Amino acid sequence: MKIAVLAKQVPDSETRINLPAPAPEIDDSGFTRVLNPYDAYAVEEAVKIKEAGGEVEITAITIGPETVKETVKKDCLAVGCDKAVIVTDPALDGADEAAVASVLAAVLQKESYDLILCGLKAIDDDSGQVGILVAEKLGLPHVSVVTKLTLGDGSLEAEREIEGGKEIVNASLPALVTCQKGLNEPRLPSLPNIMKAGAKPMETVTCADLGLEPPANLVQVKTYSPPPARGECRLVEADEPAAAAKELARLLNEEAKVI
Repeated sequence: MKIAVLAKQVPDSETRINLPAPAPEIDDSGFTRVLNPYDAYAVEEAVKIKEAGGEVEITAITIGPETVKETVKKDCLAVGCDKAVIVTDPALDGADEAAVASVLAAVLQKESYDLILCGLKAIDDDSGQVGILVAEKLGLPHVSVVTKLTLGDGSLEAEREIEGGKEIVNASLPALVTCQKGLNEPRLPSLPNIMKAGAKPMETVTCADLGLEPPANLVQVKTYSPPPARGECRLVEADEPAAAAKELARLLNEEAKVI
């Protein structure tokens, strides 16, 4: 079985963004970069399938600059992925979801994969579109927001949470699955495995290598704006709780006009 894991390097969730005024771009030069947490569930699930037995090869696939290599090495190859393909092309800087999906689909078409795993969404843009777009471009069945995955003979059974219960979805392979929190608990790489990961194949390609013209963006971000400043806090003072509640209700009705 061949498994592809689609991964993305994103800013650490604790990174502070400095945006004092509206601007066409965000200065990300000082950002700390990590593997997208939802993609970590995809990596872990692929490794668990491999550890369950059988001949399984896992390929991590990502798009980004040279700096993504360290993230792929530490968080993909060092925890069990067998090789990696990195698309590095300046023409893809700022690529939107549709463009990214087109490039990833071109990489995936170079080989025949039985299962494609990726995170539900990336925590930087929070769009949740890329995985499904890739599946549609490849003409594959897809199941999203999966919290349990079981593989059968040429098929899969996926479980996902819905309001008030759980939904069971069956699909034939090859297929694409987007992974949600709760699917597993991603492992941490050990130092010896990080050292060994350097010897695993890591191929770097461009759009030209894929025989692909850099896709044009369908979406253009014109301005990033900081959130509005928080309003002033008013403290309602009263000797009795009933009086405080009455005054609060008056303020909400007459001044805030929300009730």
